[in-house]
Amino acid sequence: MKPNDTTRKEQTVDSIDFDDLLGISTDMFARISCDGSFTPLNSAWADTLGFKELELQNQAWSAFVHPEDQQKAIAEIEKVETGENHKVAFESRFRCQDESYKWFRCCVTKSYEKRHCYLVATDISRQKQLEARVKEGEIRFQQLVVQHAQESDLFHTLMENTPDHIYFKDRESRFIRINRSLADQFGLENPMNAVRKTDFDFFTREHAQQAYQDEQNVIKTGKPIEGKQEKETWPDEQDTWVSTTKVPIRDREGRIIGTCGISRDITEYYRAQQALRDSEANWRSLVESVPDIISTIDLDYRIEFINRLPLTLGLKPQDIVGRSVFDFLPEEHHGRLKAACAKVIETGEVAAYEVQGLISEYWYASCLGPIQRDGELIGFVMASTNITDRKRAEVELQQSEERFRRAVLNAPLPIMIHAEDGEVLQISRAWTELTGYTLEDIPTITNWLAWTNDQESDGIETHLEQLYGSTGRVVEGEYEVVTKAGKKQIWEFSSSLLGALPDKRQLGISMALNVTERIKTQKVMQRAMETAEQASRAKSDFLANMSHELRTPLNAIIGFAEILRDELVGSVNTEQKECINDIHISGQHLLEMINDILDLSKIEAGKMVLQLEEFSIVEVVEEVNAIITALAVKKNLDITLTYNRDYMIEADRVKFKQVFYNLLSNAVKFTPEGGKITTQLEVTATELRAEVIDTGIGIAEADQAKLFAPFTQIDTSKSRRYGGTGLGLALTRRLIMLHGGEISVKSQEGNGSNFTLQLPLRQLARGTEANLDQALS
Repeated sequence: MKPNDTTRKEQTVDSIDFDDLLGISTDMFARISCDGSFTPLNSAWADTLGFKELELQNQAWSAFVHPEDQQKAIAEIEKVETGENHKVAFESRFRCQDESYKWFRCCVTKSYEKRHCYLVATDISRQKQLEARVKEGEIRFQQLVVQHAQESDLFHTLMENTPDHIYFKDRESRFIRINRSLADQFGLENPMNAVRKTDFDFFTREHAQQAYQDEQNVIKTGKPIEGKQEKETWPDEQDTWVSTTKVPIRDREGRIIGTCGISRDITEYYRAQQALRDSEANWRSLVESVPDIISTIDLDYRIEFINRLPLTLGLKPQDIVGRSVFDFLPEEHHGRLKAACAKVIETGEVAAYEVQGLISEYWYASCLGPIQRDGELIGFVMASTNITDRKRAEVELQQSEERFRRAVLNAPLPIMIHAEDGEVLQISRAWTELTGYTLEDIPTITNWLAWTNDQESDGIETHLEQLYGSTGRVVEGEYEVVTKAGKKQIWEFSSSLLGALPDKRQLGISMALNVTERIKTQKVMQRAMETAEQASRAKSDFLANMSHELRTPLNAIIGFAEILRDELVGSVNTEQKECINDIHISGQHLLEMINDILDLSKIEAGKMVLQLEEFSIVEVVEEVNAIITALAVKKNLDITLTYNRDYMIEADRVKFKQVFYNLLSNAVKFTPEGGKITTQLEVTATELRAEVIDTGIGIAEADQAKLFAPFTQIDTSKSRRYGGTGLGLALTRRLIMLHGGEISVKSQEGNGSNFTLQLPLRQLARGTEANLDQALS
């Protein structure tokens, strides 16, 4: 190897060792050029300041120095750059990436090339903080020394001059130190003479024992005793009263090592206070015995005393003492109290006012009087009586009167309010609209009668005389009145008394109903009703006569058809027999229809009479079920009867069976094969409730109203399919009503029907005539 190569290799090794040294050093190395540029030589700058290396290289080194330190730092470095010093050292604050600052100890050395300087910086922020804390501690110590000296002087002054008794005791309640005032009270020349002594050396045993217990409790619990008023009894039997506060004494570790006490002589104050309490007790006994609320307030309107509060308020007197009285009054009532207080201040006399409580909402009538001391006003005394019920009654009366006034004014009928001397107080708008007269037109009854109709005056005046001479309502009377336009109307009057006015005049109200059109309509309806009744009677007589005339030949036709069918007059062939059967069936159907028509005609003509008897409900219904079962077998229907109990009913047995037969036969007729029909009977103490339920085709809701109308079927297509005249349910309803009962239906198309009837178990003594009228209605 050539010598030059060896040298070059050794230099490279040394260079690598230097770079490694810079990399592991916590100090920051940098090169500062003469133009102020800044080149970090190791990563400690970025680690310490938080900037990236490129951010450090792109700025002047002075940009990172605290503004207050820049001038000094630049001056120090200039000393190196100018050659004044080869090396300088100074301390400065450098800015971090998060805008905070750190203290650096900087050492700057001139390079041999003389174009730049080398900077070595060490972070001394922690050292600076410690130095600052040490300096603060020294200052604080000096302050504490001065403060301690001052407090010692103050404490000595306090102990020598305060009139209160101050004492310190150890854990066994032995005196450690007492002040001059307490030493004088004990009769000692020097306060130090009390050291190591106890209360037992100066007070009675009873008082000393209580003081010892109090101090031991303070030591045990760590809780002070504040402002305890107690009696001190001295050996010479002299009693004094003091207000005592005792607190624990603690060492630096917080351990209780004794107690400190301060006692203030309050003997004169206590005696004055006791006298005041006696006076207040007498006063309280007086104010608490009265039912009213008694309170006192000072000149700033603060409550000083109150004897009681309403239970509903949820507060105690002590909860509001010391608060402003305005806290318990609505803002709109503040002025009333202030005005009353101003009156008392101005005149010295009692002022009265009414206010409402803010929380309770009770109303009070209050009297406010002055409280004086040595001739000077110091406050007010109030006596408040609860008048809520009276206020509510007044408000309700006002509201009632207003509602009544509006009701009269806006009533749809003509209404007049009048006094017994004839004065008209109010009329409704309807009165004015119907007659054209306003209240100004008819100030009195006499004026109105003069306008309306002289011929009716006597009758109306008599009507009103009966009103004022009665104690209740006067029977209606119809009178003819004339409107302002001259149109005649017939009014139906009804009058009542309303009470008396404040001047003792009786007050009446008269209501009228314009029945002019009603009377005209009644006359027209009367004539129409008479015509309809004549037509109905003629129809019923015709149907009754015609049905009777038709039934006679029909019975002959049915009888001869049965003779032919039974071959009593000779044999017939099959074809002839079928024709005879058709004649027989058609005759029976026609006879059934005629019978129904006849029954309806009898009912409408008032000729249907019930043959009442007592019989078993279940027995009769089972008889009907036996007949229906024969019809139901052909369609494979399930017939069921249920009941809660059997009972006797008073009714027409034949018509009772007819009712159930009609309902059940209808159910069979309109229930498809395989369906079910149920009869449910429920007997109560006074009536029979029966339900006939089927699973048939059902009835649409719109058609249910037509069910019980005669000669009506809800669907003509069904009438052709199932047959019938539409009389069955109409007759059934009338038969039920004849018995004083009723029938209803619940059904849904496609889901069967439920017919419910209710019949009384006993017919009323009024007989069947009333029932007949009900059935016809």
